[in-house]
Amino acid sequence: MPSVRPHHVSTPPLIGFGGAGHEYRSAAEPYYYDARDRRDRRHAVLQLTLAGAGFHRRDGVRDLLRPGDAFFEIIPGRFEYGFATESKVPYELVFVSMIGAEAFAWHRRIVERFGTVLRFGEDNPVAPQLLSLVRQQAAGTPRDPFLLSAALYRVLMTVLSLLSSSRVETSAIASRALQRIAARSSDPSFSIATLARELDLSREHLSRAVRAATGSSPHEHLTRRRLETAAELLRRGTDKLHRVATLSGFSGANYLCRVFRQRVGVSPAKFRRRPWMTLG
Repeated sequence: MPSVRPHHVSTPPLIGFGGAGHEYRSAAEPYYYDARDRRDRRHAVLQLTLAGAGFHRRDGVRDLLRPGDAFFEIIPGRFEYGFATESKVPYELVFVSMIGAEAFAWHRRIVERFGTVLRFGEDNPVAPQLLSLVRQQAAGTPRDPFLLSAALYRVLMTVLSLLSSSRVETSAIASRALQRIAARSSDPSFSIATLARELDLSREHLSRAVRAATGSSPHEHLTRRRLETAAELLRRGTDKLHRVATLSGFSGANYLCRVFRQRVGVSPAKFRRRPWMTLG
């Protein structure tokens, strides 16, 4: 009778469970971390606000984390987070930590598309999934790494689905923003702050929506549009630089020259002598 060779089934990559927590913080007990100083084992953390407000700060940008807002980061890392002192009520949060190469791959996949600060909305399906992990941890179940990994995959797939479906609204915001930039870019008094007010959005919300839909910030779109106008004026006319700056929406000739050198690599005067050049 021929021998039967064992059939080896490849093990799918697992997301390691690093722990979960449900906490309340207030001004009475300082809650602040500089993640660069954390000495934890390297892990990805998804932290979601349930009530009150926290904050997340990276690269000088401070985001307020209201109910339904989360951050997804790697610890240790170059960011800060904690209780938002402007909040009048305790900060209620839930978090889960994930470890291993697959966790970091998922972090990279989500952050590259949506950023580190994620807006789920108050009534979202991620919160109950995270709270369920907290309850299971407190009860000591499940201990099976495959079941824990499956639960974490479910959380991340829910995050991905939720954020992807919100792109319909995001694209609508981006479309309205780009239309206004195209119509108003030649007005030197028009700015991204003006645009946000006209659309009745916070500047942060506007920037996230446009970047999520297009890959570039509203400021980058506005600058690009003004550069295109300036380039066309330089190609077909002999207006002085201050006139070109005014007609294309720049605040002055010096600013036009600085942006032109940064973005195009040559001064406006050299560009005018080389009309075949493109903005790249």
